Amino acid sequence: MITKKFTLFVLGFVTILTTLYSGPRDFSMLVYNADRDFNGVFIYTIIQDEDGFLWVGGDDGLYRFDGKQMLNLNAKDSAINNLVTASVVSSDGHLFMGYYEGGISIVEHGRYRKIVSKEDLPNKVNRLRSHGEKTIWGLTQNKGLIRVQEDSVTHFSHSIFDQLISYDFMVYQDFIYVATNEGFLELKVEGDQLTSLGFLESTKGLQINSIFQDDHVKNLVWLGTNDGLYSHFLESRDIKPVEGFPAHVQVSSIAKDDLNTLWVGTKNHGLVEVDLNGIEVTAITFFNKQNGFESNQVGEVYVDHENEIWVGTFGRGLVQLNRAYFHHYELYKPLAVQGIHSIANYREDELILATEQGLVHAYHKAMRDSLIFEPLKYTQDYSFTSILVDGEVVWAGTRDGVIKVNLLQKTIERIGLAPKDVMEHHLIREIVKDNDGNLWISAAGNGVYHIKPSGELINLYNTRLGFYHNEIFAIFPDQAGNVWFGSHATGLALLPKGGEMQFLSKDEIFPAFDINTITQSADGNIWITTEGSGIYRFDGENFKQFTAKDGLLSNYCNAAVVDDIGQIWVGHRLGISLIQPGYDLIRTFHHPGELGETEAELNSVCKDRHGNIFFGNPYGVTKVNLPHFNFKIAKRHTHIKDLRLFYNATDLLNYSGKAKLDDILPSDLTFPYDENHITFDFVSINLRNPEAIYYQYMLVGFDKGWSPVEKSNYATYTNLDPGTYTFRVRESDHEALWDDEYTAITFNVNYPYWEMWWFYLLQIAAITLIVWLTYFLSGRLQNQFAIRLMVYISVFIAFEYVHTELEPYLTTVSGETPIFQVAVNLVLALCLLPIEIRLTHYLKLRAQAVEAKKELSTTNQVEA
Repeated sequence: MITKKFTLFVLGFVTILTTLYSGPRDFSMLVYNADRDFNGVFIYTIIQDEDGFLWVGGDDGLYRFDGKQMLNLNAKDSAINNLVTASVVSSDGHLFMGYYEGGISIVEHGRYRKIVSKEDLPNKVNRLRSHGEKTIWGLTQNKGLIRVQEDSVTHFSHSIFDQLISYDFMVYQDFIYVATNEGFLELKVEGDQLTSLGFLESTKGLQINSIFQDDHVKNLVWLGTNDGLYSHFLESRDIKPVEGFPAHVQVSSIAKDDLNTLWVGTKNHGLVEVDLNGIEVTAITFFNKQNGFESNQVGEVYVDHENEIWVGTFGRGLVQLNRAYFHHYELYKPLAVQGIHSIANYREDELILATEQGLVHAYHKAMRDSLIFEPLKYTQDYSFTSILVDGEVVWAGTRDGVIKVNLLQKTIERIGLAPKDVMEHHLIREIVKDNDGNLWISAAGNGVYHIKPSGELINLYNTRLGFYHNEIFAIFPDQAGNVWFGSHATGLALLPKGGEMQFLSKDEIFPAFDINTITQSADGNIWITTEGSGIYRFDGENFKQFTAKDGLLSNYCNAAVVDDIGQIWVGHRLGISLIQPGYDLIRTFHHPGELGETEAELNSVCKDRHGNIFFGNPYGVTKVNLPHFNFKIAKRHTHIKDLRLFYNATDLLNYSGKAKLDDILPSDLTFPYDENHITFDFVSINLRNPEAIYYQYMLVGFDKGWSPVEKSNYATYTNLDPGTYTFRVRESDHEALWDDEYTAITFNVNYPYWEMWWFYLLQIAAITLIVWLTYFLSGRLQNQFAIRLMVYISVFIAFEYVHTELEPYLTTVSGETPIFQVAVNLVLALCLLPIEIRLTHYLKLRAQAVEAKKELSTTNQVEA
């Protein structure tokens, strides 16, 4: 690995000897290519919108990435052309695109609208910037600037641009600073006029390719040039080269993450990580082809909302740089050390490890994101059990008493207590410092010694003097000045500040008796790990127990530490548990493939200034990388991306009354009755780990409750009955964590024509007409058979219509059981019995009337 550490001069290569071991890097690389539905090779621009979608513009057009699907939008971009070279998200959340052949368009809900045509702006757009409310500035290669304010477009031209190549720019108050091939150009905006103030004197003749305005330090600007990386304060007239950054490296792009790290893309030297402490550069690391990076030619670098690094290369496509969750540093094979019994922070960015074979110094030398492990040879005669680092001095517990190690002078001093050294030949279990700067030391079989840094004894606690046990495994001075003690067999004790010793387990206040370690979170809660009883939380009044039944990996808890956002990390013999108190969740990690080594040593854990956590193992160290970033619960928005009919994509505007979209999907969707097979595509965007998202969904009007938890991001419903439905979907980082927030879309499935109100009226009118005609004709016909036939047909039609309409409801009542169906039909028949009696009576009367009419006719004929 070729890297360069920041000092007053550039260090050479580091030779790794048998006494020096370099651990693995903190990053892995994911390349997007044709195998991932991405065909871009030359990447010009990368940006993430407010919804979380990542937009990538390159030689193969524009792509939208949601973590799972890389969607090519070329077919929808008919506004200008397919080569997007610049992009920006406006203050109101709209995405603007600039093009290689000129022109600017706005992306509204996945569709394009032209703002400036390439005929009006026939020059490559190199950069777009958002400034103020609803104002977009664009920089062309040599035709000046353009300002877009809502639908108002102003073109700022100046003769100076015709002589230059403009690469990048920034807007600051009423001034615009442009990175050009001739230096850093300053301009002033006055209304619709642009006035050139000339080049910054110290940059004349310097090709500046990129500008990054620092978001941590006011008025600080980073400049990427063909001659390295520079810093510049806007109120000054000078620029300063970044010390340690090679002057021959041509910078193409600059971005910055939330850890105060600059990510610098170069034209021929790959990606560069510049670690900052304030504005001071502390280390520089190169990612290039020589050490496994995809390409040395970087065109664009972007840091997304979740602190992931995206690199657009020239020739090798898109690269995602992932921070590792865990790293295991194997120390036994390269260094022949084992038993990492204690870990402590040293200086700002280093560690001291207490091992069976002496102390080990872990530090960053050649690489910012890797550790170098170096055994301290002058300590190899000691077997260390516990350490406390105080400046350049290590108070160290060994299997043979206490020693004090001066790391600068490389000297060792044995610590004895006057008048009699009772600790001299005993195993030391714990050394801690209290709020007053005094030390607490636990000696196996001899209790606890409270001493001053000078070695003077303040107090001694053992069974001969009334203490509850001589084997103390844990000592913890809390934020309030109280001191907690944990032993095996006799449990927990507390020495309140200025008070009397309290034996909490003995007095049955605390239920457990085997204590391994004690720590405290920022909210004041005390966390106590045990040997066989899980971990307890004390909130000042009550103890709450967490065990394997609650999700803990094991009830045997060897170590615990609190990360920067209050999450509790617990080390076990078989892995690590993570307690997230704010959500009442417990997660576990126990696969050797992710942890390297699963066993955590007793009370061997520490957290560095970056928030990384280190667990000591029997044969190495396991690092939890930035847990406050990597393992926090994030609340994300779920997007319903599309509705498909019969699994096929369709233009949903055909099912809407609107001419254009007012959201990703139309809000007034209505489907015909025979297009009722609908698939919902949805996504909650997690670009780093899309497979970690859980979903639940429900179709109101069809489902009775939420679906089972699943990871697939689509749902299909078939043969939907006519009606109004609302599809709801929600996401979570954890399968047991759900709230009432969800994303929803409402739609209708139309009724078929035979179920429309007007068709019902038509049917009723037709039946009424048939009955009326039957009644009308029956009074005029003489044929008794014809009358009966007409009456029975009309009545049958009416009865069958009623039965057909009632049948679904009758089936609901009777179910599938035959005897119930017979009973329901019998009830219906009994209901129809009065009608049948009336009908029979009517037909009898009609027959009598016809017969009487015949007799009357016969009588009249006889009389005639």
